[in-house]
Amino acid sequence: MSKKSSPKWLIYLEYVPFYFLYQFMHMISLKTAYRLSGFLISVLYYFDIRHRRRTISHLLHAGIAGNRKDAGRMAKKTFLEFSKLLVEVIKMDQCYDCSKIKVVGPQETIDAVLSREHPNRNVIIATAHYGNWEVAGTAFSEYSGINMLSIMRPFDNPLVGELILAHRRSKVHELVDKHGSIRPVLKALLQGRNISILIDQHASHQEGVENIFFGHPCRTHRTPALLHLKTGVPILPEITRRAGDNFEFEIVVGDLIRYKPTGDKEKDVREITQLCTTALEKLIAQQPEQWMWAARRWLDIDRNKKNH
Repeated sequence: MSKKSSPKWLIYLEYVPFYFLYQFMHMISLKTAYRLSGFLISVLYYFDIRHRRRTISHLLHAGIAGNRKDAGRMAKKTFLEFSKLLVEVIKMDQCYDCSKIKVVGPQETIDAVLSREHPNRNVIIATAHYGNWEVAGTAFSEYSGINMLSIMRPFDNPLVGELILAHRRSKVHELVDKHGSIRPVLKALLQGRNISILIDQHASHQEGVENIFFGHPCRTHRTPALLHLKTGVPILPEITRRAGDNFEFEIVVGDLIRYKPTGDKEKDVREITQLCTTALEKLIAQQPEQWMWAARRWLDIDRNKKNH
């Protein structure tokens, strides 16, 4: 069932204050924008009870925090990291510099995919809402020398979405709506382009397959597994980690996933998807405060429970 669109008056009610904040952030310095956004998010942290509770609950559920006090401290950090992302999206056209972005991970993977010295091959990137995923498309493409196509979910507010997408897309980074994206994605892979898919949030029964994430059952998008089985193009687990407060980031990659099909398609899809999920878990666990812990992920948790 398709999601009902918001009425026009509500779209503009959300868009107008966002637009003025966007313009103001664009005028001030990066450090000042970080401070302002951090203050606003700190206020929001105390008033947005629902997302604060969910973040704390998820940190405890995943075993990242051992008690509620620690979970509360980390939850506030995750909110502050998200506030930096908002600033970076707005100021990308002013501050983006590929020389400030480093590549971290197994040398074999870097040599095959992101080398400045060797020819790079295309991959299916399985990534997450971590650090600054908005900068990843352009940065990854510039490093690899291969253009990218990213699958995206449409924004609930199209006007806000267009402001953000204007910075996300570029000459080397194309975006496609996830609805009806199979043909352009397959075409892009056959043309030798990279494909990027965010797979770290809850997937529907139709789109996902059950697996384990931080020790608990979840449902993850099966698209990378299906594309890998169809094309043979390897899957690359990747996150884009914030490495400072001067628009500095790290493209953090894991081992390439290459899977030999068994002939049992459902089994293959489950196993490949678990490989992707486990690889992302390992990358996220290195600095977990940069992941979006408030989003729906697990199947065995009551997200509306009010005891945190």
